Amino acid sequence: MDEFEDLIGGKPSRSRTSFAGEEEVTPKVETSSPLFSLPPLDWIRAHLGTKSPYPHESRPVGPLEDAPEGYELVQLQLICRHGTRYPSASKSIGFKKLADRLKGVKLPGFEWIKDWPSDALYPPARGNLLSVQGDADLYQIGRRFAIRYKTLLDKYPYDANSYVFASSAKSRSLQSAYGFSVGFFEGRLAADSGSEVEKGVIGRRPPVQPVDISMLPIGLDKELAMKYACPRWLENVKDQPGIVHENTQFQSKFVPVLAERLTAVLSAGAKTPADRFNITVKDIDVLENLCGFEVAMHNTEKTWCRFLGLGLSSSSSEGVDDGREEERESRGMEALAAAKDIFRKFEIAGDLGDFYTYGPGVPFNRHLGCKLGTSLVDSIEMALTEDKTGGESEPNKNPGALGDDDEEVPGVSRAVLKFGHSETILFFSSFLGLYSQKGVLLTGDMTPKQYAEREFRTSKISQFAANMAFEVYRPIAETSPSSSRKSRRRLDTEAAAIDARLDGDNTNSAPRGLIRLLVNEVPMVLPGCGSDYFCEWSTFKTVLQRAGTGCDFDSCCSTLTKPSPPSVPEKEAQASVMSRGFRAVQAAFKKPQLPVCLSVDPIV
Repeated sequence: MDEFEDLIGGKPSRSRTSFAGEEEVTPKVETSSPLFSLPPLDWIRAHLGTKSPYPHESRPVGPLEDAPEGYELVQLQLICRHGTRYPSASKSIGFKKLADRLKGVKLPGFEWIKDWPSDALYPPARGNLLSVQGDADLYQIGRRFAIRYKTLLDKYPYDANSYVFASSAKSRSLQSAYGFSVGFFEGRLAADSGSEVEKGVIGRRPPVQPVDISMLPIGLDKELAMKYACPRWLENVKDQPGIVHENTQFQSKFVPVLAERLTAVLSAGAKTPADRFNITVKDIDVLENLCGFEVAMHNTEKTWCRFLGLGLSSSSSEGVDDGREEERESRGMEALAAAKDIFRKFEIAGDLGDFYTYGPGVPFNRHLGCKLGTSLVDSIEMALTEDKTGGESEPNKNPGALGDDDEEVPGVSRAVLKFGHSETILFFSSFLGLYSQKGVLLTGDMTPKQYAEREFRTSKISQFAANMAFEVYRPIAETSPSSSRKSRRRLDTEAAAIDARLDGDNTNSAPRGLIRLLVNEVPMVLPGCGSDYFCEWSTFKTVLQRAGTGCDFDSCCSTLTKPSPPSVPEKEAQASVMSRGFRAVQAAFKKPQLPVCLSVDPIV
């Protein structure tokens, strides 16, 4: 088998080994039925919103070969969502209740439901815990990162100051951080055993690299579980009627109709009211969640997803003569299109909810990513301003001056690896303005074309194990043998351009360097950086400052403090954020402004 084959990914099998070491129960599923139509499994996997599986099979595998000439990679910043998890305990209980109600369904293709093992597949006791697939998600990503950033790992062996792991206090995030570390450092203990100190180790060394993972308690974590540390968001944004209005409006157009159709199909032939299967709007929500978790955790669409396509195909088309083959094919295509339309509507409904709850639809959400942005700036600045010989920056050269021999004095971090949640990715993306650059407000009454062109798609930006990686490049020292005349001329030209831009703007002094963003392992142009994937640090730092780095998170999130009224530039920015896009927000500021508390009201 090719060494990269398992990193590119094949389709996971239906049966998996549980983390308890026992084989998970797999119900027998009949595959033929004329009563429903479904899109292919691979298509469904890409349209499940925040329940979408990570697309391992399409991620690139290989070493970093496209670094800009004249620069070296000196730091990696990673912000990652946890891997695939179990549904919450309340959802698991809801799954069992609905399954028990529907065990009497007598339709071709639904025989499996009678013996469907709800308790074995979705035990409430494992609510929200990382699943076996979640373990694999982060391990596989870690292995691909180890291949991509091999040069960085070779140059800087692991220590707890050079490789900083941080996690939300939720177990699924901590376990994801550990799973990533196993893949990232796999096989490196033997390779690091050359020093005299390591040769003197008594006894066997551990089979994997032990890593330090830090966390803060829920309620104090302002970077990875920031919503719990912000009472104003919990009281004024979460689940508020104005926030969920667009989602509710959109779902009201198709969910009741779907419930009526399923009730009619399932109850066909019922002789008494007691024989009917009454499917409610609430049941549709359970079915949609069941379908998503069956695909994400078990890679199958052959169970609960079938209910969503039920009634779209008809057995009346069976047995038609060859002269009507074209008509039968046309009916099948129509049914498939209708099934895809249902999945797209659920995906849009989820996006409408997240757009306002965590995304750019509420200005205040941008503020919740500011602490993460501030720590990003501080860490990158340290990496770009370290002593060019590779030594520590000046404040760290005299640790004894701190007066505590047990004090750990951090040097330059070579990798800062943070593991949180879906909202961690969404809040920080809103802070950066990644998915509001076209300036189109996502609403519940858009045209199909507008929905198809929307920027904000949680299936692509915050699926399980979603990640954002920032590569930090510093100019190679001119005395380095690897620094060619051509690369030095390029650096001189870029330095002159930076100096010209910064002339007269002393608020944004920045060291020279380039930043590149990879979203889910694929390069993405940073807002405000033109069309080049590699953005000058001075430019991106200005973008971050204008977005709100250095914000007063505590004051704005406190329920006891009245928000500061927006300044004139901030009012202009709020007015233009959806009508004219992210670049208009930048234009509203001539210089970086002091952060203010943004509005908790949806943009309308």
